[in-house]
Amino acid sequence: MNVLTVAKKDFHDAIRSRGLIGATIVFAIFTSGMGALAAVFEQLEAESGDGVPELVVVLQPSAHLLVPVIALLLSYSAISREREHGSLRFLLGLPFTRREVLLGKVLGRTVVLSVAIVIGFTIGIGTFYALTGTAPVAGYLGFTLVTILFGCVYVSIGVGLSALVRSTTRAAVGALGILVLLGVFWDSLGRLLLYGTTRSIIPEEIPDWYSLYEVFEPSVAYGITLGVVLDHRPNADELARGGFSFVAEPWFGFIVLACWTISILAVAAWWFDRRELV
Repeated sequence: MNVLTVAKKDFHDAIRSRGLIGATIVFAIFTSGMGALAAVFEQLEAESGDGVPELVVVLQPSAHLLVPVIALLLSYSAISREREHGSLRFLLGLPFTRREVLLGKVLGRTVVLSVAIVIGFTIGIGTFYALTGTAPVAGYLGFTLVTILFGCVYVSIGVGLSALVRSTTRAAVGALGILVLLGVFWDSLGRLLLYGTTRSIIPEEIPDWYSLYEVFEPSVAYGITLGVVLDHRPNADELARGGFSFVAEPWFGFIVLACWTISILAVAAWWFDRRELV
């Protein structure tokens, strides 16, 4: 119950700070534009060759770039700002434990992100329907839910960072570092490890462990989980090579996203419990 109380307070704080409005506008502009683009593709060919709904296909590559940025912008200052303003000490003076505050912040910011995604994606499918007269409702609903789960990973990262540092500036730098690490260096590090083990930049045979390494990047796991919606999954054939073919299954993508969320919150809760407030 205390977690829900903190989450409700955090949700209202996001509304007052216009965080919800800003995120919703961004998603609305993004999805309406992508919806119109998908409608053009749909009119050029009635259905893609593998039966994938055009709207989902067009949205997915851009969503995996936009959602992490919005999620981190909504969450990186969740705790650090309250620490700077002194309201964190007041909040913990109430019958809330630090872990309840942490989980409540994650839940509250996830709800904010979810509302923005749902409203924005509803506008997207509305645009698509207005231009084509059809709408892949079932697949689009699944896509929306998987996208929210993907966003929850980055909300957890943002709130976790906010609990670890003493200022919003450091939290912002940390959030930017996470985006660069997962967006650029994860793949670069993997290729460096691949070269170190095979002595080749492009080896003839890719080791089995490399597929496992690749799918533990959240954006790749997000693409794999979309197997519950799409007949075609990005990089599925490449990931299914060798002895670890299970990494290309949607259920494994869900496990990876859950592992990210749980491990981040566990580390953040452990550190936050032992951290001085000032």
